[in-house]
Amino acid sequence: MGIKNSVVNPVEIIARARLRRNGNSSDHNISDDDGIYTDHELHCFITQYAEGTIPDYQMSAWLMAICFNPLTPRETATLTRCYAESGMLLSWPEKEQRNDNNQKRQQRPPLVDKHSSGGVGDKISLILAPLVATCGVCVPMMAGRGLGHTGGTIDKLETSFPGYTAEPSVQDFQQIVLGEAIMGQQHATVTTIDRYSEPVGCAIVAAGPELCPADRRIYALRDVTSTVSCLPLQTASIMSKKIAERPDSLVLDVKYGHGAFQANVEDAQLLAESMVDVGEANGLIPTTAFLTNMDFPIGRAVGNWVEVEECIDVLKGNLKDERLRLSQDLIALVVIQAGQMLYQSDRRGHNIDTTANNDVLDSGRALNKIRQMLLAQGAEPIHLQRALDTPGDIPLATFVACWTYEETANTSAAATTADINTSAVACYVIDDIPAKTIGDVGVMVGAGRTVAGEKVDGQAGLVFYKQVGDSVKGGEIIVKIFTNRSQEIADAALQRVQEAVQVRLGIVETDTRRRPIVTHRVTKEGGTEPFIMPEL
Repeated sequence: MGIKNSVVNPVEIIARARLRRNGNSSDHNISDDDGIYTDHELHCFITQYAEGTIPDYQMSAWLMAICFNPLTPRETATLTRCYAESGMLLSWPEKEQRNDNNQKRQQRPPLVDKHSSGGVGDKISLILAPLVATCGVCVPMMAGRGLGHTGGTIDKLETSFPGYTAEPSVQDFQQIVLGEAIMGQQHATVTTIDRYSEPVGCAIVAAGPELCPADRRIYALRDVTSTVSCLPLQTASIMSKKIAERPDSLVLDVKYGHGAFQANVEDAQLLAESMVDVGEANGLIPTTAFLTNMDFPIGRAVGNWVEVEECIDVLKGNLKDERLRLSQDLIALVVIQAGQMLYQSDRRGHNIDTTANNDVLDSGRALNKIRQMLLAQGAEPIHLQRALDTPGDIPLATFVACWTYEETANTSAAATTADINTSAVACYVIDDIPAKTIGDVGVMVGAGRTVAGEKVDGQAGLVFYKQVGDSVKGGEIIVKIFTNRSQEIADAALQRVQEAVQVRLGIVETDTRRRPIVTHRVTKEGGTEPFIMPEL
């Protein structure tokens, strides 16, 4: 675009941000006096900062101004593209090409990625990527590490599988996904991984330093200037890595509730709509978002290896088995998002079909796909075989605290009275397991971090034996907590969980329908619409 030789005055850019009208206003009939930036101005401003000619204090001033006077949707899409173009943009072979008769011929499988805004017990990607790849659609997934109460997919893989490489070269990443036969058209050599000439169909990696360096520098400023939650800046930061990765389409999982960064569905809707707009404006067509309730942890486990072990159980199939009773919300989220990814790739009819991918997951076929993926990314074969075949043999942390529910004379009498006065079965019921508190306890025992770069403990975590809505009797286990720090930390963590989890006298639920964990779907064409959970 010829922006290298162009410069803008940062003082003017900051001053104009203060004069802006509401960032949600239309771009039509707005003059320069209203503070709206051209694409060229934003490109110059971000490029100058990335090159070091604009100091941190001026960028910080601009970030704060944008928080009070947000960017328009067009400007947000442009800012996202600027972040992406500050580093490497991945190049994939064309999906289709024309033959001598001018007929289209598929040259490679569809590429679709998924992004989650973060949650507690959010292990969906570890099942989703191999499942979708087993169904014939390639998944080049860039994931993150955890920070605060939310866990990270990369942490789970790095701490669970010795040898796993989170940051392979771009060439290796692309060859794992598409294979040597296709990527060999573009890459003559492979730098670090030379095990699989055949395509695996999926890879889960961390975004390397060559991707979106401008965003990395700006995010560090946002973290210390209280501008992390600004919607346009949040959108640009999340989506820039996806724009740089350049899949064909994208599925977003935007969480809201107690354990999410978006406290309510309205905030999640704003973020989802912003990300969908930016994705489609930058060529990820379609980009679709689901709004997911995050009041309770997802599945039975919170931590690193304990979550991976739960995923292995799901990947082994037989989804209605009692061993997966506490994983049904996890399975539902996987199947719904997989259905959308396949639909966007024109592989499954004209709408989401959860039956097909549910059957594949139930068969256990996806387990071999994650085995192939981890081997291709360098996982040590003997440990990997042990982890996948007999995950229960992998040791957990040394210090353990266990909550075994105890009935008192008063609770037994209350249950008996309730039983006499009603025809229903009265008992004690788990009423609440607040997700953020559980995530904070995970950090407390070493499974998470509060500072970027801090090491996490793969053996630490929490395993629940009951979920919200379950009855609980004396002598039954509610949760076990594992840590390598000390028994005192384990006991203190258990006390915090006991204070947070709500147990009440109630009636056994006769309606076994799954709660609506996915509540809305967001698309460019349809906006935000209620989503009806399918029966699985």
